[in-house]
Amino acid sequence: MSAGYGPGQLALRPPGIWDYRRDTDRLVKTPGGVGGVAPDEMEAFTPVPGLPQPELNETGASVLLPPAQDQRVMVMGGGPVGERQPGLPNATARTAIVDLTEASPRYVRGPDLSDPVRYPNAVLLPDDTVFSFNGSSDYRGRGASDVLRAEVYRPESNSFHEAAAPAVGRNYHAEGLLLPDGRVLGMGSDPLFGDKAGSLPGTFDQRIEIYTPTYLHNGEKAPVFTGGRESVLLGRRAGFQTPDAARIHQVRLMRPSAVTHVTDVEQRSIRLDFVRVKTGIIAEIPSNPALVPPGWYMLFGVTERGTPSPARWVHIRGED
Repeated sequence: MSAGYGPGQLALRPPGIWDYRRDTDRLVKTPGGVGGVAPDEMEAFTPVPGLPQPELNETGASVLLPPAQDQRVMVMGGGPVGERQPGLPNATARTAIVDLTEASPRYVRGPDLSDPVRYPNAVLLPDDTVFSFNGSSDYRGRGASDVLRAEVYRPESNSFHEAAAPAVGRNYHAEGLLLPDGRVLGMGSDPLFGDKAGSLPGTFDQRIEIYTPTYLHNGEKAPVFTGGRESVLLGRRAGFQTPDAARIHQVRLMRPSAVTHVTDVEQRSIRLDFVRVKTGIIAEIPSNPALVPPGWYMLFGVTERGTPSPARWVHIRGED
């Protein structure tokens, strides 16, 4: 599902689903192509209609809403292609959600962000919410347009709720990462100018901030894992020791982030089925590598009140 960056012509950047299994790179007649032909870009692509303000989708964020099994994608914020486009606003507060389990997926409008922003960060949290923060209302923070905002999206109520605002404005090349203790790291920013008037060149921001979600200061003691498997095959079960099994309400397997240009194709939160045993829990890893790409994950146990344990690193392996 497209968000982020792309060509200037709206017709060349439709959101949709690409099925690599149907992509044969067959050649079709294409003006401007080498020898008048080029690979068929639409052969394996199914457009998904309904995206509001598609002309404002550059520098927007997209996120696979938790849990990943629900196959719901949200896009948020964004602006026009390049610095500015005549007749278009410089940023949007729009969000939109598509359910990819539907027979004919279509975007529906979601709740607006608190402010119109480009370059919003969107970080999945272990309690199945999404932390959205920072951004700017103009291209690369031009005109001192950074927006000091933070809010939490709750999928079950389809609503945003205000969070503690950052102290540092961030725009282009900013990143947000979930830390293993459940906090969120904010860093980076590459503004076009260093002053509101645009008379000084910008410099890359090297400050960092750490946001502590409310679930870490709600008065409840966090559950802990004291041991367990460090490596598990897809489709297998694994035991994890904890004195808090009775308090663990859900288990999430969360992929560590890899963010660039407001895009994080790694980020996902996977719901794990589990059973409680005398020494802790036994969790079942899904067998589908499309849902759980092999690699390193953070395993969180979460209480009914949404308090997560510190993460336990687990290496998920494909076939040996």
